[in-house]
Amino acid sequence: MAAVAKSDMAAFKEIHERYFGKLMRFASRIVSNADTAEEVANDTLMTVWRTAERFEGRSKPSTWMFGIAYRVALRARQKAARRQGDVELDEELIGSEESGADGVILKTDLTNALKRLTPDMRAVVELTYFNGYIYTEIAEILECPVGTVKTRMMAARRRLREFLAEDKILGKEQAHG
Repeated sequence: MAAVAKSDMAAFKEIHERYFGKLMRFASRIVSNADTAEEVANDTLMTVWRTAERFEGRSKPSTWMFGIAYRVALRARQKAARRQGDVELDEELIGSEESGADGVILKTDLTNALKRLTPDMRAVVELTYFNGYIYTEIAEILECPVGTVKTRMMAARRRLREFLAEDKILGKEQAHG
């Protein structure tokens, strides 16, 4: 990050290659649109380039970057909602249906359940399970207390269980009906 702060293009290229995909996947779960997620990832990395000298080293560089991405994604989501009412879900984000045995959660079921969470809950799940952050890092990224992160995670898990149970029940009823 120190090299990027000194306008080292090679260091920035390395950060871009390492984090662009991760930032885009994270953003896509907040904005639910692939094009907007790409914009968020690009805007985040441009902010990193312009403000790298502000990184104080109190956390990992990735924690700092994901915090920027979270705020940029929330602004993009709010902007899109003002422009068009509700944000449309991008069908490209839904994985292909895979055949699964009873009791196995299909990727599409989980993807759809995650989309039904609030952006705050979805961000906590994404940062924990898909990006490997611990609660203290997530609290820093989301700029909230650790207790809030824990509460959001508990609520997200409960809601995911409910959504997945609903989907399973509805799926069985439709199969038999």
